[in-house]
Amino acid sequence: MRRILCSALISLVLAAPVAAQDSYRAQTRWWKGNTHTHSWWSDGDTPPEVVADWYKKRDYNFLVFSDHNAMQTGEKWYPIKRDATRQALAGYRAMFGDDWVASRTTDGVEEIKLKTLDDFRTLFEEPSSFIFVKGEEITDKFNNQPLHLNGVNLVEKIEPRGGASVREVLQNDLNAVAEQSHRHGQAMLIHLNHPNFHYAVQAEDLIELEHKAGEGFFEIYNGHPRVNNRGDALHIATERMWDVVLAHRLGRLGKTVVYGMAVDDAHEYTAWGLGETNPGRGWVMVRADRLTPNTIAEAMKRGDFYSSTGVTLKSLDIGEGSLSLEVEPQPGAEYVIEFVGTLAKTDLASRGVVTPHAHEGKTEHTHQTVNTYNPDIGAVLKRVSGPKAEYRVTGKELYVRARVISTLPHPNGSVAGEMQTAWTQPLVVKR
Repeated sequence: MRRILCSALISLVLAAPVAAQDSYRAQTRWWKGNTHTHSWWSDGDTPPEVVADWYKKRDYNFLVFSDHNAMQTGEKWYPIKRDATRQALAGYRAMFGDDWVASRTTDGVEEIKLKTLDDFRTLFEEPSSFIFVKGEEITDKFNNQPLHLNGVNLVEKIEPRGGASVREVLQNDLNAVAEQSHRHGQAMLIHLNHPNFHYAVQAEDLIELEHKAGEGFFEIYNGHPRVNNRGDALHIATERMWDVVLAHRLGRLGKTVVYGMAVDDAHEYTAWGLGETNPGRGWVMVRADRLTPNTIAEAMKRGDFYSSTGVTLKSLDIGEGSLSLEVEPQPGAEYVIEFVGTLAKTDLASRGVVTPHAHEGKTEHTHQTVNTYNPDIGAVLKRVSGPKAEYRVTGKELYVRARVISTLPHPNGSVAGEMQTAWTQPLVVKR
């Protein structure tokens, strides 16, 4: 009997490393994540644990809390003053219990002691399922213009660096993340947020930037309803801004590529619909072999991700000579796949237009002129109806990227009329 028990015990001991090895083996796949959301640590209307619960229950794999100039560390007490935060507090207590929610009263106002990321991360994180990636919305400005950039996979908070112009502010904050990345030997990225917010940033501000970490990122879609993704009669849309920046950096200056992000920039979890800044509007799908903060950041820095507001790709292959993709179809949906790019021979010259009231000091932004661009920058080079398409480069292009548009509307878009869309990163054509 003793021999039988010993044999069984030996078998279990020998089997344990094999099982562990299998459970930690690399598996290249797509991971869904959001790099821009807010909580009570800045101007969100909901505590971070409730925010995390929302994303995890909807099959996100990673989340970056990008609170303004904060990284969910240290002691902070949050005052309950608005109806929205009172509603959020009631849900918070119902979800986590009174023993979890520490409160006090100061000058007649109830305050809640916020949990740090280290306090609550173990409640949510699971291997190969859900993780947090540390981040911060570096909230800077030039004069009255908001200049916000998200640092992703940071180790420590970065203070806004400021500067003597829009471009200098952006460059200084980019440099701060690059310096931290180098100091810690860790992959980090920084993306410019909502460039058309108050129309603070123009394409020219982005074209000349030096990305010391090797590559640039900015939001081509932000789910906040007041950031002007589509531009207006005078200002170009953020997606078109992407093409202008790519064409000039790749075709005229020989600089590094810039990748396009989709985010939701969520602030509100207690009110839903048009006009609210809700979660679930835009996200990234990252291809990596493991779900860790470093592997996610490294994959994004390679450009191994696409951005989406509802379209899921079954496959995506960006090689040296071709870009091919296939959509995971949804019931009732039809798809148009557009390959967007700029040819090397395209005239990149721009024409300045004086903004209304420029000489009267009534403009919302600091620039006195805006530029118009050749429509051949970011032209549709090929269009395919259906869920599958391929583009083979001819050698005449500077870059090619794909845009997939569904006939299904976004279930809770930032503005009326949004259709579910996906954007691949650009294939840069070697010259």
